[in-house]
Amino acid sequence: MKKLPIGVQDYKKLIIENYIYIDKTKYILELANSGIPTFLSRPRRFGKSLTVSTLYYLFKGEKELFKDTYIYDKWEFKEYPVIKLDMSDNTLTTYDEFIDSLNERIEELYREYDISPIKNNLPTKFGYLITELSKKYKEKTVILIDEYESPILEHINNKEKAEEFRAFLREFYKKVKTKDAYIKFVFITGITKFTKTGVFSALNNLNDISLDTDYSQMLGYTQEELEYYFEDYIKETAKKFNITKEQLLKEMKKYYNGFSFDGEHYVYNPFSILKFFQKKKFQNYWFESGSPSFLSKYIEDKKITYEDLVKNTVSSDDFTT
Repeated sequence: MKKLPIGVQDYKKLIIENYIYIDKTKYILELANSGIPTFLSRPRRFGKSLTVSTLYYLFKGEKELFKDTYIYDKWEFKEYPVIKLDMSDNTLTTYDEFIDSLNERIEELYREYDISPIKNNLPTKFGYLITELSKKYKEKTVILIDEYESPILEHINNKEKAEEFRAFLREFYKKVKTKDAYIKFVFITGITKFTKTGVFSALNNLNDISLDTDYSQMLGYTQEELEYYFEDYIKETAKKFNITKEQLLKEMKKYYNGFSFDGEHYVYNPFSILKFFQKKKFQNYWFESGSPSFLSKYIEDKKITYEDLVKNTVSSDDFTT
């Protein structure tokens, strides 16, 4: 049996070390071919980082990693210069520490691509890197940003600090728009969309696919994917519970199939399913590790009651405001 990819977010490791990979490259192909700067919001532990990693190896031209996937014979594999940033991988304790750690990451990319760095502010250094990569490799630059809003979320209950991070990120991300002539593709992920904070006012050329039906099953496992890719684990677990495969699937559906991003199609949270097959025990795996602590802290600080949360129906329009 292939291994369960619990906590594995690197696509290359997933493939070469014989982990289960649920083939989502049909969506990846559509996004990459569109060339449109794209934003996707999903909760924690839903596979955002793996998606970013998959795009990274695709644009690096590593064809053999995609051998048994949908995209293998449909994409012209060639290498592009790629800027990949994970904003949660920086030191977020203070504003200065964040700037220092992000600066180190940008300078690391300068060294990696053998480009002479410039002494300037971080947004300018980021913009310069985009243009110089494109000129050096005679190919447009690909930009992949994971957890774009982490610095803000880290300080969401401290208005002054959050504002400081927001102001910087707005200027930093603005380069994704102003350097458009040098950019091949942009993919940005996060768990929230801060429309009103001004971060996205600098990125008004982004296509937000978070609630699009076409991409509602891009992250998470569909019923069909669950039954196909985890067939051996389903048999093994049903045997352990001493029930039929059908009974197990029914229980799993009741317990874990509660996520929908378009109101029509449902998916299983990957982390919950992987932990369930590992532990063979029905538990709230996602809630215990993936629930957003910033949100519960915010609710607590603002003294919001349960009644306040459930008395109104939220429309899709509310997510853009």
